[in-house]
Amino acid sequence: AAKAFAGAKLVKAFNHLIAATLATDPVVEGGHRVVFLSSDDEDATVPVVALAKQLGFAPVKLGKLNEGGALVHARGRIWGPLIFQDLFKKEQ
Repeated sequence: AAKAFAGAKLVKAFNHLIAATLATDPVVEGGHRVVFLSSDDEDATVPVVALAKQLGFAPVKLGKLNEGGALVHARGRIWGPLIFQDLFKKEQ
C-alpha cells in the first residue's frame, strides 16, 4: 500500500481483528482491547494513537512496517503470530 501512494504517510492499524470484534465494546473485563500499529513514520502514528484511545482501545506500537507489520500479516499459509489475537490491556 505504501508503494501505491508514494509520499503518503502510512500507518497500519485496526487490521488484525475481524470487523465484528472491532465493532464490540473495546472495554472488556476491566481492560481495553488492544489494537496494533505499525509505521515507518513515527510522527504519523501520533494521531492514530490518539484516535484509538478516543475510541476506547489500547494502542500498542509494533515498530516499522517491515517489523511490526509482519507480526499481523497473513501470507499464503503463513500467519503472523498476532493476527486475530483479541488481547486486552488492564490498567495497573
